[in-house]
Amino acid sequence: MSRLPALPARPGPAAIGAQVHLGALRSPDRSAVEMVQGPRRTYAGLDERSNRLAQALLGGGLRPGDRVAVWLGSCLEYIDTYIACAKAGLVVVQINIRHKPSEARYQLEDSGARALVFCDSVAAYVEELGLEDLLLATTGKDRVSGAAGFEEFLATGTDRMPPDPDDDDLLVIGYTSGTTGFPKGAELTHRSVKTLGQTNAITCRYVVAGTQVFGLSLSFTAAIPAHVLTHLYVGGTTVLMEDWDTEVLIDAIEGHRATFTILPSPPIPEFCELLDTDPRRVASLVSVLHSSSKAPPEHLERLVGVIGPRLVEGWGMTENSGGLLTATRAADYDHPRPDIFSSCGIAAPDAVVRVVDEAGDPLPHDGSAVGQLIAHSASLARGYWNNPSATAQAFQDGWYYTGDLGRIDPEGYVHILDRRPDLIVSGGMNVYPSELERVILGLPGVGGCAVVGAPHPRWGQTPVAFVVARDSSVTAESVLEHCRRELAGYKKPSEIRLVPALPHNTSGKILKHQLRDQLLAETDG
Repeated sequence: MSRLPALPARPGPAAIGAQVHLGALRSPDRSAVEMVQGPRRTYAGLDERSNRLAQALLGGGLRPGDRVAVWLGSCLEYIDTYIACAKAGLVVVQINIRHKPSEARYQLEDSGARALVFCDSVAAYVEELGLEDLLLATTGKDRVSGAAGFEEFLATGTDRMPPDPDDDDLLVIGYTSGTTGFPKGAELTHRSVKTLGQTNAITCRYVVAGTQVFGLSLSFTAAIPAHVLTHLYVGGTTVLMEDWDTEVLIDAIEGHRATFTILPSPPIPEFCELLDTDPRRVASLVSVLHSSSKAPPEHLERLVGVIGPRLVEGWGMTENSGGLLTATRAADYDHPRPDIFSSCGIAAPDAVVRVVDEAGDPLPHDGSAVGQLIAHSASLARGYWNNPSATAQAFQDGWYYTGDLGRIDPEGYVHILDRRPDLIVSGGMNVYPSELERVILGLPGVGGCAVVGAPHPRWGQTPVAFVVARDSSVTAESVLEHCRRELAGYKKPSEIRLVPALPHNTSGKILKHQLRDQLLAETDG
């Protein structure tokens, strides 16, 4: 009779990799993660595969602290790789599956990645980038640049879990954006992500050993630390969809008797329409997190009318390990206060949220004073990778300066008025005008550019580029084609407006509010 392995006593939650191992000891045959139409990984299977992959990566010459880039769509191999890196002390660099080569190159070079795991949908991009110096593994059939097959590479490792990393070791570099137009890499540690697991389990109302149906892309930085790892923490199951489909989501909730799901803003009306005739199809749900872009209050009110007080409305960001700083409670919708559908709830158990003026002085929580929202949480990033100036600006004395404008009422309910002054949130995706402007200004013949968000009935906002042309070679079509080559589709401007000049103030700063007001007036008209 084989003996169970000895488990060391340790304060606080187990290491992320060890949490999977504990799940394998508790319920080895329970499904840890599966695709909506199969296949699946049991806890025992995920534990063994991630051990082998961790050892294969270390055996391939990587050392704890090295960066491993992951350029995959939603698949089981994504979870294998993420857990393997967590066990081996390697740092995950997630590349959005919709990114183009120039966007991926920046993240690979800035992070100093030494390995890349990719799939066939981006294989041609990997070939174009010429990454022979990296350790490459592919989940697909296209073995570009001498890449090893994922399964063959994994099989070279032994089924032995490496020593646990330290809590303050880096786990993820999650790229967001900066004022220069180049992304910033938020440094998420093992400690910050583990702490988030405890917080999100409360704010999102997870069920122990429950099931979530997850329809968003795993290549979003928040997806795995905020929701997949947290469901592993509570011994639950994650059911993955390859692509968003509202009908498939509802079918999966019903078929798997799911207890949790995430609903971004654009499909809320469709979700409600599909359930109007039979809301019992999602009767198993305990909670539904509305995520990504801000939704019209009337959409959220209709959603609550369909699913009842199971809605969780919250506010979070990459810099908080992808998790929530504030959230609403079920009690908020039992007897709704007048402004609850425009609020993102109260501070999470681990968090403190304050509002400050331009000088950084605290403003009263009186429901009317508007300022920048700042937050403290043990789930916060420790700074930005290789960017001390951005770190010093955003992280001060234990507070994260979010850049979001808002107000807080006397009962602690937070209201976001503007998700960063210039940020465009289109269909739940962050579009940073500075990045688009940098790309457009790189086109010969462009003399000036400003990108602002215009209202959109489905996506919330859509980017519009105002471009000053120095010569006739610059047309709306040529600018749009340049953006198609250089940017992911969701970042591409929906409209290019050629203008003779951009509005500036006396110091030369572009007056973007005038452009936004112009677009808003056209929409209202």
